[in-house]
Amino acid sequence: MSGEPWPPASAEQPHEPQPSATHSLLLAYLVGLLTATLFLGTAFFFWRPPEAAPIQLLPPPTATATAVPTAPPTPAPIVVDVGGAVRQPGVLLLPPGARVVDALAAAGGLTAEADALQLNQAARLFDGAQVYVPALGASSALPPAGLSGTPSTPTSDSPQPARGLVDLNTATQAELETLPGIGATKAQAILANRPYATVAELDRVPGIGSATLQQLQGWVVVGP
Repeated sequence: MSGEPWPPASAEQPHEPQPSATHSLLLAYLVGLLTATLFLGTAFFFWRPPEAAPIQLLPPPTATATAVPTAPPTPAPIVVDVGGAVRQPGVLLLPPGARVVDALAAAGGLTAEADALQLNQAARLFDGAQVYVPALGASSALPPAGLSGTPSTPTSDSPQPARGLVDLNTATQAELETLPGIGATKAQAILANRPYATVAELDRVPGIGSATLQQLQGWVVVGP
């Protein structure tokens, strides 16, 4: 065995293969792609738009009942019968609240023979009333002069039993003229024939017959 080193110094050492340029470019591309992917993912996570609030469907508003003011009922017209010494006697349609003077005007006015003193032309009319205008010197057998009939409800300008009856022996002429069918002349005649023991004694007063007596029932009284 010789003293030469092993292996021989002159023997060639094997060389490691060097990476090619294509391999380097591919590696660089993969590293860049990975970096870009990480960057975009991070950016999308931190910069994504906030989620919109969910849409809530509200129920439609319910209609609120509104109180509608109601208009007061319109009073119906009244029907009256006008006869006697007027130019156009007959049944007339008049507005509510009309008075005897309105009925006379609607009937064409008084004739020359009319006894106007027998009438209370300010008396308020009512539905179904009769207005009779006597002629001068007419017989008491004719219908009672002035306003007659029975109102369904007492008129506002007539005395009502709830407020006290009219005493035939103590009432003034103005109080007597507020009675239905009683004008100035009849009121004077009632005063002239005092005293009365009963309401029925009114039949001795000129111009007051059974129809007027019936109409005055519940409106007059005879005091002690």
